[in-house]
Amino acid sequence: MSEIYDFDPDKVVGLYAKSKAKTAKMVLDRVKNDNLDAVIVHPSGIIGPGDFSNTHLTQLIKDIANGSLTACVKGGYDFVDVRDVAEGIINACHKGKKGNCYILSNRYVKVKELVDLISDATKRNKIRTVLPMWFARFTAPLSELYYKIRKEAPLYTKYSLYTLTSNANFSNKKAKKELGYKNRPLEETIKDTVEWLKENNKI
Repeated sequence: MSEIYDFDPDKVVGLYAKSKAKTAKMVLDRVKNDNLDAVIVHPSGIIGPGDFSNTHLTQLIKDIANGSLTACVKGGYDFVDVRDVAEGIINACHKGKKGNCYILSNRYVKVKELVDLISDATKRNKIRTVLPMWFARFTAPLSELYYKIRKEAPLYTKYSLYTLTSNANFSNKKAKKELGYKNRPLEETIKDTVEWLKENNKI
């Protein structure tokens, strides 16, 4: 998928996606009608050090590091380093063309590859069990309830499972060409995130 300029909330799934579509349309309308100097960036799945809010991906790393995760699910997504996204946003402010959109992504990664990288970085045995998506969807409400009781970010939800089976083949060619956007290896992102979690006594 590459950049689009026609955002319709009725064509996307979930309140989060609908709110983003409505906002993007509002910004582009202001650019067109009021000459607003603005660009839009679209990051993929953000991961990396400094996550004090404890998002799904940080919770995944913590669960693997603590040995509480024994299985993963099929599917995958495009995961990008938060530091690359931050630099991409700054470059978009300076180099972006008014009224343009830029995808700040990295590459598609299967969930199994992601958990293997985390296992390597945390020196844990690799997870062998890969659950079918139908089973994960069936147990998602229980997962959400379990993590709500523990007051932690749920490892997976009905919506996150939908995301892991959606098209995540994003192109960041435009951002690289016009913004000088760059990606660091995912292995480096995982390693640095694990080190940050250790330094902050989170694992």
